[in-house]
Amino acid sequence: MNRYIEKTVKSQVFRGISYCISGVFLCLLAAGAAQAVIVDRIVAIVNSHVITLSQLEKRARPYLREYLSEDMSPEEKAQVKQTIYSKILPQMIDDYLVEQEIERLGISVSDQEVDHAIENVCRNNGITVQELEEKLKQDGTSMEEYRKQVATQIERARLINSQVQSKIVITDEQVRAYLRGENSSSEYGGPYYILDHICVVPESDAPSAKAAAEQKAEEALKALEDGEDFAEVAKRYSSPVPIASELRLGVFSLDEMSPSIKKAVEDLKPGSFSGVIETPMGFQILKLVGISSSKEENIDPALMEETRHKLYNQEINQRFQDWLNELRSKSAIRILL
Repeated sequence: MNRYIEKTVKSQVFRGISYCISGVFLCLLAAGAAQAVIVDRIVAIVNSHVITLSQLEKRARPYLREYLSEDMSPEEKAQVKQTIYSKILPQMIDDYLVEQEIERLGISVSDQEVDHAIENVCRNNGITVQELEEKLKQDGTSMEEYRKQVATQIERARLINSQVQSKIVITDEQVRAYLRGENSSSEYGGPYYILDHICVVPESDAPSAKAAAEQKAEEALKALEDGEDFAEVAKRYSSPVPIASELRLGVFSLDEMSPSIKKAVEDLKPGSFSGVIETPMGFQILKLVGISSSKEENIDPALMEETRHKLYNQEINQRFQDWLNELRSKSAIRILL
């Protein structure tokens, strides 16, 4: 359960708190009571800025609603809360450090730029601004909050541009090497099947763990059948272990495939996916990205560009993470959770 929570708790939009709270506790004097009652406490200090438990709980609220249930014991609830808090608190610390850098560098976004970005979102999704606003209301978000989120995303992009991004070139050979996966030395003949996968690995050899993994894979298949993007579903459901967590399984000829995988993919059309199949890795769903006559040549140009874009974003994200790690190392951070 905890491993699943850690996989799915994602980084949220950066938010800042523009005030400081002095002292270790906030107290509320109950009417007629002789003593103060503790209602809050500090869970982290970042360069003299404090993050309180109430702020952490507010940020964690959507995940607490999703993962806490009435049938849990107090101990189970406490363990789930601790897992969620321990994943979200570092994100809040990073958010503050990034916001601090944005302020130091004087990065700002005008109302007109936010308007333009929202118009682009509406145009790309075929909706009007009024329809977007109505959708936001249904999700419990006001247009004002959404505008702040958009402004924050633009500021972060500009920060990455100024501090992280330099001339990055993803060559054709890098793209082909990625598409080849781990099987570039194969002596088998083509055609070659380019496969992505979703893989759920049982957490143990126990029958209950195997059944839970199969059920999770079936949930992933249902999400795909409902029209969700394969990569996003893979990110949400694949186990966080080597190979399983990688979207690209590799490029294989039919002769290289195990009988179960061969049976699952040989009749697929490019862009389609299989059902849940049990393999030595766990429970997998396979997507046929494309078919090539060679592992080196004749790869679909659209697939080349899609992969190049993906590798470019991975490189940017890695550089941003390296920069953020350096920023953390230069900051005074105390975690009191």
